[in-house]
Parts: sequence; C-alpha cells; structure tokens
Amino acid sequence: MDELIRALGGLDRVVGVGIGGSRGLRIASEASDFDLVLFRRGGERVDAREILDALRACAGVCELRDPAGFVSGRLGTHRFEIFQKDLLAIEREIGQAREGAFTWSIRQLFPHGDLSTGLISHVVHLIVCSDPDGHLERLRAAATPFPVALRAALVDTFLQQADITVTHAAKISRRLDLQYLVGLCSGFVFFANLLVFAVNGVYPVLEKGGSLVIARLPQRPAHYEQRIAQLFSCAAAGDYPAAVAMLETLLGELRFLAVEGRRALAADESVRTRPNEAQRAGSGRGAGSG
Repeated sequence: MDELIRALGGLDRVVGVGIGGSRGLRIASEASDFDLVLFRRGGERVDAREILDALRACAGVCELRDPAGFVSGRLGTHRFEIFQKDLLAIEREIGQAREGAFTWSIRQLFPHGDLSTGLISHVVHLIVCSDPDGHLERLRAAATPFPVALRAALVDTFLQQADITVTHAAKISRRLDLQYLVGLCSGFVFFANLLVFAVNGVYPVLEKGGSLVIARLPQRPAHYEQRIAQLFSCAAAGDYPAAVAMLETLLGELRFLAVEGRRALAADESVRTRPNEAQRAGSGRGAGSG
C-alpha cells in the first residue's frame, strides 16, 4: 500500500493523499476496502488515465477499472477505490460553516439529502498518508473546534424536519401506505442522526457506517440503535400505531437533546467571555485611578 500511496502522491497537482471511508472513521474490519482520497488545490479532476498509469507501475495491483472515470482495483486481498477532493472547495465550506451556513440537496446515494458539510467530513475523518506541504493539516486545524453557528443551524433545521416527518407519519392509516411510512421512518432517522452529530460537535457522516460512529457518541437517545431497528420492524410489520408512537417518543428526546445542547453552549460561551469582561473592567479601573 505504501508504494501505491507514493505513486498517487506523485501525480501532477495532487498535494495530499489520505484514507477515508470506514478506515478513516476507525470502524473498519480487516476485510474492509481502502477508500483512497486524492486532494488537489483547484483545477480540473486528475484524469483517470493518469491515475491508471501510475497504478499499473505498482507491484501487486490488479483488476483495475475506471467506469465513468471512477478508478478502482485490487492490491493483494484488498479492494481499493480512488476518490478526489478539492481543498479550495473544502476551505470555502469551512468558512461557510463558521457562519452557520450549509446547503442540503437530494442526490442518488442519499435519498433524504446530502449536506455540503460532507466536504469537511472528508478531510476531518481521514487518515493522512501524504501531506508534504501541510495543506491537509492546516485545513483540519481550521475545521476545529466544531463551529457554534453550524451546530445551531443543523439542530434547528433538522429538528424541524424530524417534527414535520412525524406529523405526516401520524396521518397514515392504510397498509397500502407501507412504503410511505417506511420512507418517513427512514427520513426521520436521517434527520435525527444529523441532530445527534451536531449536538455532539461532530461533522456528520452520511454514508454507511455513520450509525457506528453515532453509537460511540455520548449524547444520544438511550438505546438509540436498538430502538431504530425496532422502529423499522414495526413499520414493516404494519404496526403503524407502534411505529408512530416510537417516532413521537424519539422526537421528544431529540427536543430535550437540542435544549440541553443549547444550554451547554450558552454556559461555554459565558465561561469564555468572563475573562475578557474581567480584563476590560480591570483596564477601566486602572484608567480611572490615574
């Protein structure tokens, strides 16, 4: 793998290489694939042909493919996939996050929406393998601590979305609406997960594996993972009253988390401002005594 990473890091315009996905999140098994991320600073994507040429020169690399420019292959017993990210785009997103701004859009692999903050997640949840000029480390440092404004915006937005989802789920009464109920349950879990990530000050992980990350977070509803599994079981079995009751209970607990999160933020802000206020007061007394 070291030879492969050196080859990728030597590509024109590649300024950093990292391992993302389940390995970057530290939830991988021995058999997990390697998600290799190439970082550049602006410009067009590195051409797939250049990547393939570099990989072909590495010992042990086989089964190379590039459907629609998406490069993948195998090294020994492990499969790997190559992703590309623009550090300038991530830098802009970090600036937006500090202002509490993000975009939420629908795309194929994320039926309930994709967040622009995912760009930051890709550089934060990463094993850095090559960063000769320190671009990745500077961005990772810029992304911390988790922005207070972003936390508030995510919590407010997705608590409201979860509330709307439960309202519509409560209106279902026919078994023929099974798909609609299951879809609403799925949407609710998506919104709830985003809120839990935000309350814990962690950039959301929307891909598979995100639930494993949530299971390690301290602030979440009790027995959260088991209750989510039970929610889908009730919905699939056609027990609509039980499913809706679970949604309503979880929503209440999410509201509690949101309120407690706001209180904690307010307390932290108060602690941070006290030294400054004391310093200003001391300066004022000194000036008056003269």
